[in-house]
Amino acid sequence: MRFLPALFAGLFLAAAPAALAAAPGTESASAENASLAGQYMLMGVREAAAGLELLGDGRFRYGLSYGALDEQAEGNWRREGNRILLTTSPEPRPPEWTLAETEKGEPKQFALLLEGANGRPIRDVEVELRLSDGSIVEARTGTDWLEAPLEAGAVPVAVRFRIPLFDARSPEFAVDLAKGHRLRFRLDPRDLGTRDFRDWPLEIREGALVPPGAPEGQDFRKVRVDD
Repeated sequence: MRFLPALFAGLFLAAAPAALAAAPGTESASAENASLAGQYMLMGVREAAAGLELLGDGRFRYGLSYGALDEQAEGNWRREGNRILLTTSPEPRPPEWTLAETEKGEPKQFALLLEGANGRPIRDVEVELRLSDGSIVEARTGTDWLEAPLEAGAVPVAVRFRIPLFDARSPEFAVDLAKGHRLRFRLDPRDLGTRDFRDWPLEIREGALVPPGAPEGQDFRKVRVDD
């Protein structure tokens, strides 16, 4: 395919033919697996580029780029009847959220900051602040502290973060204003962006691999590296 995105061209070409030929267990792979092994591209989804590589030794590589979302995975695949099942291995580690520091701050102001392991603020993470009267205030992190005046009768009691692109959510952190009004949180992304497949089924249909619930024409089709 002449318009194969560079991202997935790199993914597909990462395994040289010699390496594939020497992969452990390839000699014992069934004829069925050998016929399914190869490199596939997702068709029929506008503004999305996705690649899937099934290796003859039962391993797979996967990558997706869709708008601001980039994800990848690798692991094991097997055939079960008329389906291919993908399982990410090793199992990806979820992101780790911590309350790193609580400072006194201004008595009539509440502030929070979310930073990475490098100490730099992390932008565009959704913030959900629960107040003492049960109401919820929503905001989004930026390049500096999020600040808000404290009003009598409705003070923060808990905070939670969310990254919608990866459906990643923090635990709910209790807010104790007696300890301080400025809270510094830290996010270690770990394996954020790695898709956690758990026997994700792809139906084998006329040479294509069809994701669950995909409409007609949206499927993975086998391609050649030199296309």
